[in-house]
Amino acid sequence: MMKKLLSWWADGPVAAGVLLSVAVVLAFAPDHFLPMLARAFLVQWAVAFGLIAVWNLPQRRWWTGGASMLALALTLWPTMDPVEQEVPLEGPDVLRVAQMNLLQPNDDHAEVLEEALATGADVISFQEVSPEWAQVLKVNLKSAYPFHRSMPGTNCYGIALFSKIPFEQVEVKQLCRRPMVEAMVRTPNGLIRLFCVHATSPGNYTCFRERNEQLDMLATLINSSSIPTILIGDLNTVGWDKALARLCNRTGLREHSKSTGATWPSIAGMALIPLDHVLVTRQLSVSSLDSFRISGSDHRGLVSTIQARI
Repeated sequence: MMKKLLSWWADGPVAAGVLLSVAVVLAFAPDHFLPMLARAFLVQWAVAFGLIAVWNLPQRRWWTGGASMLALALTLWPTMDPVEQEVPLEGPDVLRVAQMNLLQPNDDHAEVLEEALATGADVISFQEVSPEWAQVLKVNLKSAYPFHRSMPGTNCYGIALFSKIPFEQVEVKQLCRRPMVEAMVRTPNGLIRLFCVHATSPGNYTCFRERNEQLDMLATLINSSSIPTILIGDLNTVGWDKALARLCNRTGLREHSKSTGATWPSIAGMALIPLDHVLVTRQLSVSSLDSFRISGSDHRGLVSTIQARI
């Protein structure tokens, strides 16, 4: 009797209904805290639904197998339509930028410095910069990156921006208690504005609201000037998150089609979700985006070439 009951559950309308209900919530839930956490891992949910389908369809469990296939499609769909992606157009290279979340307690200083220099970036954005990391970066990068602005911290939200190009203007601002760096550099194609940001990790409801408020504040800052702008950092949001979509809709920010590549948590060279981003306003184009290992960090780094649109 129990075996028949389990078989009915495994291949019946109840199991199919549960699978589809979970998928619908993941795909269409409003922008609230718990759905946001679950939606961040849509790719992993899709893999799970796919495995359920692969297990059940050969056994002719049509209810469960069919529902799993539909659930797979529902959960993958939002990841195929993230924030507006860049269509690169041929234009001159204006800047090469790199993004590196160091992981505050990381003490692989020599390896990280080598990896930073290997990016060949004109500008590097660092997060989780402790006082120790700030000193290490300043001393060891001063030859290649003589221009910098740091706001170290002991709460994993210290930040720094290092540049080969002189800052025409640079300022540390606060985004709801978190420091960010706004800088201006002059390229052969004119001024470029840079925002180096580490948004609050939305680990609870209060932090979720704070992160969303930070992204809203960024939209206001970006819209305050028509100067071409690059937003780079650990935004603690994925490309299909509604909070990031609002920011991009308000500002016209776009990112490379490879921006769905995962950067966190980095384990053995693999990662699960894309929390780190390089976004540009419409006067610019992201012509390339690649990730790389950061020794000792729980994030992968990003390096990107930015072009002027013609």
